[in-house]
Amino acid sequence: IKCKRTLDINKFASVMRKLKAEDRIRGIKITGGEPFYDVGLLNEVVSVLYEIFGYELELSISTNGIWLDQIHRIKGLEHIEAIHVSRHHYDDAINKKLFGGADVPSGDKLKEIVSTISFKDVFVFNCMLLKDYIHSPKEAHRFLDFTIKTGIPKVGFMTCSPINEFAKQQTIPYESVIKDNDASLLFTRGFYDYEFCHCRDGVYVSPSGEIVEFYGRSTNTDGCQYSRGLVYDADDHVRDDFCGNVIL
Repeated sequence: IKCKRTLDINKFASVMRKLKAEDRIRGIKITGGEPFYDVGLLNEVVSVLYEIFGYELELSISTNGIWLDQIHRIKGLEHIEAIHVSRHHYDDAINKKLFGGADVPSGDKLKEIVSTISFKDVFVFNCMLLKDYIHSPKEAHRFLDFTIKTGIPKVGFMTCSPINEFAKQQTIPYESVIKDNDASLLFTRGFYDYEFCHCRDGVYVSPSGEIVEFYGRSTNTDGCQYSRGLVYDADDHVRDDFCGNVIL
């Protein structure tokens, strides 16, 4: 069932020009909902952003992958910084369950889609670490081995924010999964933003000698007294966070 558009592209362009004039934007992530649900609108948004900010803009798209086979319809795809594909388990059935039974793509389908793109470094898996799912170094290794098979070159392992009861019960720190003494991991760099956010980047080497990039990230915004990013919502308002206060 197709829903009526709610985003006013002209208002969106007007707000983006204002933010551009005030030099407030370093990067933009298009998320949802599901951006690929309406590829026509997605293309309009991408075109507006590149027209205003130029191709130097760090522009990424987050997707659950359901309509990812439409990726070739994206204008200026070669300029996109990253396509983040949400994937929370290497097992297709378990991953589908985590998405509430939605028709998310299988590992084989993802491999097929990725094989059609020459610049494969555009793809990144986003994997939420959960106590009952990817919860240990062994499980992380299995996920990384799965990632290598799909052809996707990078994985982000993230500690989930305790925003509801499920998340509170499933929250596990990435440090208990991505460990310093793991001989399969080579750490390359790390970033720390006081007590609010910290992450580690590195490379995983599989038992067969294949490699894939990874990063682990833990974010705690509970005590943060300033906005971590602006959100342009589908109701044409700018907020200081997802479901945050309207500021424009």
